[in-house]
Amino acid sequence: MKKKNKEKNVDTNINKGNKVLNILTKLLYLFDIIAAGFLIYSILLLSGIETKLLIIGVIIIFVCNLLLLIILRKLLKNKTIYKYIIGILIILLSIIVQAFAGYYINKTFSIVHNLNKDSIEYSSSIIVLKDSKLSEIKDLKNKKIGMSSDKTSMDYYVIPNKIKKEKLKDANITSYDDTNEMIDDLLNSEIDAAFVSSDYVSKFSSINGFEDIKEKTKVIYTKKESYTKKQIAKLTGDKTIISNSDAKITEPFTVLLMGVDTTDAYMDKSASGNGDALMLVTFNPKTLNATILSIPRDSYVPISCFGNMENKITHAAWSGESCMINTIQNLTGINIDYYIKINFKGLVNLVDKLGGIEVDVPTDICEQDSNRSFSNLQCMDEGLQTLNGEQALALARHRKTLLTGDLQRGLNQQLVIKGILNKAKTIKSASQAMSLVEEMSVYMDTNFTTNQILSFYDIFKKILLTSSSENIINIDQLYLSGATQSIFDERMRMVLSDYIINQSSLKQDIEAMKMNLGILQPDSKKRINFNIEEQYEKEIIGTNNLSGTKRYDLLPDFTGMSEAEVVSYLNSKGIAYTIVKDKTADPNLDGKSISQSYFPAKRIDLISSPITIVIGVYNKTSNDENITDPNNTSAGENTGNNENTDNTGNNDNTGNNDNTGNNDNTENNSGENGSNNNDNTDDSQNNG
Repeated sequence: MKKKNKEKNVDTNINKGNKVLNILTKLLYLFDIIAAGFLIYSILLLSGIETKLLIIGVIIIFVCNLLLLIILRKLLKNKTIYKYIIGILIILLSIIVQAFAGYYINKTFSIVHNLNKDSIEYSSSIIVLKDSKLSEIKDLKNKKIGMSSDKTSMDYYVIPNKIKKEKLKDANITSYDDTNEMIDDLLNSEIDAAFVSSDYVSKFSSINGFEDIKEKTKVIYTKKESYTKKQIAKLTGDKTIISNSDAKITEPFTVLLMGVDTTDAYMDKSASGNGDALMLVTFNPKTLNATILSIPRDSYVPISCFGNMENKITHAAWSGESCMINTIQNLTGINIDYYIKINFKGLVNLVDKLGGIEVDVPTDICEQDSNRSFSNLQCMDEGLQTLNGEQALALARHRKTLLTGDLQRGLNQQLVIKGILNKAKTIKSASQAMSLVEEMSVYMDTNFTTNQILSFYDIFKKILLTSSSENIINIDQLYLSGATQSIFDERMRMVLSDYIINQSSLKQDIEAMKMNLGILQPDSKKRINFNIEEQYEKEIIGTNNLSGTKRYDLLPDFTGMSEAEVVSYLNSKGIAYTIVKDKTADPNLDGKSISQSYFPAKRIDLISSPITIVIGVYNKTSNDENITDPNNTSAGENTGNNENTDNTGNNDNTGNNDNTGNNDNTENNSGENGSNNNDNTDDSQNNG
């Protein structure tokens, strides 16, 4: 009897154990189904990459889980403990494999997705003069504060406007169309404070006259806010920041590469900064042919967000990628599909992650490091060598000692890009590629969608299968020829050295880009001449058979010129003028110009009202009284519009001429040499 009860208890315990194992097995199988679902979801995120393989993968997952169910049903028919254990181990293995695969694919997708920043943090500050008694925002009550009128600027208008409503309801706001004028007024105590981007030092310290802005100002209030790109587009009306989801990278496309120099290395911070590297790239995925046009930062072109007033193109980056994209589209007539922005520090990390790049350095150079420090000078000798990240950045940045300055720097930047592309071909594993992308994602921003980025897989696959070991893709170098001219800048009110683009060179570059995009058909009559005994060198487009570079007519410095010479010149240019006589103690200036109301080097086509010329009259007993000349003359038509005059009517105006000396980039503005600025063509620099 006892034996039977004992056997009964054992059977009961076995049955209980089997029930527990049965429930555990079913529960684990449910988790296995969830893991399979997660893996399938992750795979579908990669739609567009090897579509057939993805479909096969999903089918395999479904079949494997169906087979697992069948195997479990057979194993568990006898309901023995060891078979339950075998079934549980199989399910656990399936869960681990599927969960790990799903996690890895999801992580890959997230890394790629992060290249297109969902949101950007903007930061605006209120600055005052360093020696100002103002130290807190509450001190600004009834004070005069400068603010930009550009409603498309997040850190110069949107956030400052919010600060004004929240903290400065009683403030006296002065609106500025030009932030340079606002900073100038602050430094000259015309206003008490100014709303600026928090990285204002990096933007303004590179401008002549504002080099010591860090030492002269201080921040008394800062506000940071993050916005999604859709919110930014709604607030500013700027649609270029939103992803171009309609475009397909299977068709020829354009990309604007922007190297920006900001104090913050991360690209989820404020999007604006100095545009120190600009490259317009066209790529044809069908032919694997690309063109690269480096645009000199000093190029004197109409800036879209400056009311199409001409200025250095680098200044367009202050208002973010929208202004830069629109400016370049207007210049070339070519639609820009995508943009990629990379911080300079990102280039350093990219090259280092690749293990260095091979570049044939064209000349010996020495340049500051990525932190703009001379204590860690980066020097390279001419010749083929492997560059690390700091050296690659130094080569891409350097221009001071180059014969053609910014032009050669643009070609050097193309050498760095080529080196990166060629080194990228050596990547052998997916994990290495993902590590590289993850590292770079924080330094980059783009309007490529995640699916568009993933679609590059097919292009890279084609490149790896068809390219030679030497060059990944065929790259045509485009060169933007032109000439340097020192022009009075209407916004910054000083003479700057600008790069005047050669229009025939620009036309050649545009035609090459349009042919690569399939917009224009290649000229079938074009021939290539070469000598079989000479090494063939590929032509750099935009350098040959050019017309002269048309330069602007500029107003000379009339100081020291006779009245007759001045009048003759003004009449020849059709410029209305007024002659005023004033006493001078210098006998050498008797009957000669001693000041003028418009700055030298001002564009003549921008003069809209009469220029006032002050002619000296020598008198030993000269006093402060002006000589009244009943024969004051006025030639030409007076437009009556004084908006563009510089101190018109101020007879004590000799100080105006001294301003041209404040700029290291200005040319000799003497009366004799000033007239040389009016030469309309310059063939000497057409070929760089």
